[in-house]
Amino acid sequence: MKSFGQAMRNSLPAIGLGLIASFGAFSVAVVQAPPAMAQKATKEFAENINAASAAFSARRYAEAIQKADAAAPHASGGTQKGAVEQIRAGSYCAMNNYAQCISAIEKARAAGSIPAQVNQNYDKQLYTAYEKLGQSAKASAQLKANITKYGGTGDELSVLAKAELASKNYAEAIRLAKQSISKSAKPVPYNILLNAYDAQGNKAEFYNTLESAAKAFKSDTYWRPFIERAKSEPNFRSGDAGIDVYRTLDAAGVKLSDSEKFDWGKQAQSQGYSIEAEKVWAPLFKAGTYGGASDKQKDANLRSYATAQAEAKKDRDGEMAKDEVVAASAPAGVQFAQVGTAYLGAGNYAKVIDMLQKSLAKGQMDAGTVDLVKLRLGIAQFRGGKKADAVKTWQSIKATNGAAWLARSWIAIAK
Repeated sequence: MKSFGQAMRNSLPAIGLGLIASFGAFSVAVVQAPPAMAQKATKEFAENINAASAAFSARRYAEAIQKADAAAPHASGGTQKGAVEQIRAGSYCAMNNYAQCISAIEKARAAGSIPAQVNQNYDKQLYTAYEKLGQSAKASAQLKANITKYGGTGDELSVLAKAELASKNYAEAIRLAKQSISKSAKPVPYNILLNAYDAQGNKAEFYNTLESAAKAFKSDTYWRPFIERAKSEPNFRSGDAGIDVYRTLDAAGVKLSDSEKFDWGKQAQSQGYSIEAEKVWAPLFKAGTYGGASDKQKDANLRSYATAQAEAKKDRDGEMAKDEVVAASAPAGVQFAQVGTAYLGAGNYAKVIDMLQKSLAKGQMDAGTVDLVKLRLGIAQFRGGKKADAVKTWQSIKATNGAAWLARSWIAIAK
């Protein structure tokens, strides 16, 4: 298996770990001069600390610092000195002056008399200040301490998990990312898990996580690599199950390129599913893209489309009904499978179910073919509103030709 970065980075740029945003502006507790303090305060201290508090409340932080500085020489006792330092700390932190923020918090704590909520704010402000100043070791230690004390938010746990991933502490990164997901499901911790499992070579958990992310976010970023994992099955053959990969990607809402859509139609046409080929190709030719860029390719593609249209018309006008008669007299079930799959492209799910069940009843097909028939039977059951039957059908598939993996994908899509 390719590394997560190698396999997905080019086509899935949004999956990068840089999606973890910094926490933004500080949350600062408003500091007020306690009335009890004013009883023992000098006039100079009271006037300046009250002015500092008013300026802080109005978010005039430079003025708040100036007034706190003016109050400082007149402060006596821990309570008054603590009030001065709390205004300084709150103001410097709010101004994103990170070095002064750290210094002011240290002085405020040394002065004492800090309310518990303000102390908690300081811990969070210290993490951001260390992180912004590039002091990663201190930032990581502070964040760990904060999580231990206060439990940690989903974002905080993601940041810590990212740091552990960068340090190649994969088990710890996985533990923290899972905690983050349990608190607030976002793409970032899933990406951390994917990178960690990939680094460990844990394919099973890598794809379990990819499946969970696909179901949670319903994004091409996760659906495409999860579904296309079917192509790496030991007995996968594009001529057999390749068309089912396209059907599954489309069902998951994955955006297919024009070249992929053209290839899907080409596979349908080559296997005799003309109505499906016409349906897939119609938007391309209506838009004038033709599935190819060169004039030579354009002409060839136009001829293919014209053939598909003609064959699709014959099928709608009774050709498939004739094929049913032929299939009924055939010794094996493969002819019924062919007709049933043709009805799948036409959207006649009742007919698909009937034909494919008859195909399975006749049998005399190899195990891989049987499971592809079951895959398509499940699709028809699901499309026809029989979800429980579809899931039961898909769960019976065991083949290693892509059918079982695609069945798993359809079960995930159906949830």
